[in-house]
Amino acid sequence: QKWSYCFREPVNTEEVTDYLDVVTEPMDLQTIEKRIHKGDWYKNKHMLYSDLMKMTNNCKLYNGEGSPYTEYAIRLEEYLSTIFPKEILAGVNGSGGSKEKSSA
Repeated sequence: QKWSYCFREPVNTEEVTDYLDVVTEPMDLQTIEKRIHKGDWYKNKHMLYSDLMKMTNNCKLYNGEGSPYTEYAIRLEEYLSTIFPKEILAGVNGSGGSKEKSSA
């Protein structure tokens, strides 16, 4: 998706210096991909979905309402809800911890 670019790599904390003050568990698609390729990180789909939601929740936390990055996170969550089974969606409460000003 065109709006997923901001989630592709870890937030550059040299540029976004307060990011780790707000986000305690950063997550991004590159990290998730590495975990998938490792082969033993994700024991089930719920664990994968949890990391994806952590990523979007981090973004919303850091950027707040009205930010285009928050809107991208919401769009990604909507997309994820179409590809994960309902029982997985119900098992993750949406807690996370990350903000992004220049990325997600």
